[in-house]
Amino acid sequence: MLIQFSARNFKSFKDSFTLDLFTNKDESVCPIYEQGNNKVYPSAVFYGANGSGKSNILKAFTMMRRLVLNEDKIIQSTDVLPMNRFKLSSETEDDTTAFDITFFSNDKKYKYGFEYDEKCVYSEYLYVYETNRPTIVFEYDVDENNGEIKITKYEDLKTVRHLKNSLFIVEADRNDNEEAKTVLNWFKSAHYVEYASRHSLAPDYWDNLNKPAVKKIFQKFISDADIGIKDIFQDSHRVKNPDMMLGVPKGAILEEVSVKTLHSKFNSENEYLEDEKFNLFEDESLGTQKYFYVIGPVIDTLQKGTVLFLDELDASLHPILTQKILSLFNNRDSNPNGAQLIFTSQDTNLLNQNLFDKEQIWFVEKDKYGSSHIASLSEYKNVRKEHKIERNYIMGKYGAIPYLGDFNFEEL
Repeated sequence: MLIQFSARNFKSFKDSFTLDLFTNKDESVCPIYEQGNNKVYPSAVFYGANGSGKSNILKAFTMMRRLVLNEDKIIQSTDVLPMNRFKLSSETEDDTTAFDITFFSNDKKYKYGFEYDEKCVYSEYLYVYETNRPTIVFEYDVDENNGEIKITKYEDLKTVRHLKNSLFIVEADRNDNEEAKTVLNWFKSAHYVEYASRHSLAPDYWDNLNKPAVKKIFQKFISDADIGIKDIFQDSHRVKNPDMMLGVPKGAILEEVSVKTLHSKFNSENEYLEDEKFNLFEDESLGTQKYFYVIGPVIDTLQKGTVLFLDELDASLHPILTQKILSLFNNRDSNPNGAQLIFTSQDTNLLNQNLFDKEQIWFVEKDKYGSSHIASLSEYKNVRKEHKIERNYIMGKYGAIPYLGDFNFEEL
């Protein structure tokens, strides 16, 4: 389970921000999951005006994940690390970016972080809490120790060499360090969903429709959503004249795979005739497409007890359906494994203290210098249980709303 996540000098965040899912409460409107001496919430939501930086919190996590899993294949000293600095200040244009994360895995707490720029990882650390005190798996600082391991629990890691422009955790994993493997596996299991188009779907996502056990769960979600679809499945057909396609060898046989939905067709007397196939991405509504895009990661996250970062959960979905997806995480019966949902939203219906504790609701706002800042509802004074959070938010009591002009065309 995710406990804390921090980032600095990333996109619209000039200064450091911290998402904290830790709580000292014994009771909550949603279940609190205990991990050792820590109590953790299963969900958190971010609100803010368009362009406030809500999505950048989620994108900061994906950048950290990208670096940890070495998705850019950094293998040479001349390779460049990906960055996305805050661009509206001379202070940050050449500064480093930093990430830090704390999470639970296999009943142990891990804290991992690093600071870097395009050419160098300046510091990196990994701690594991087998008791209340941390054990240092590894720790180093380029300025203090020329990139060599300064402190470690494992003597064999002191002799491991790595490129200054790569993360040491990758080399620790290659040397069979179990803590490093745990961190990498945790990041691999996390999901990030930003609905754009079918082209951003991983191929194996829809391959799950060919697995009976997973298909059965998909069908249940379809039925419960009341969107008029009887079934969803993969369909394939041979491509005609593949020789006409650029780069395809002569005589090649190609198949095009699509995703189809099944609907009932009726006659003039409203009697069932037959089933009709629809192409999911051509014939179905944007909301239906979004729903199918989301439910795969939702199912996988709930089953494995991992974390799901979801941008604009409510976009194109009915508010009741949005609340239902949220309730799957905020209910111990449907979420026995402690899965977590971190999402952005503009649906003010969710600003309800019967759905969230104050610590789970976060507001994102930009200052006049273009820098984003976050604050949880718990940081605002005199917010009581009986207060109408939705109304107060729309009225601007918590900030994080747009302040609009007159949109008067006569002045143009």
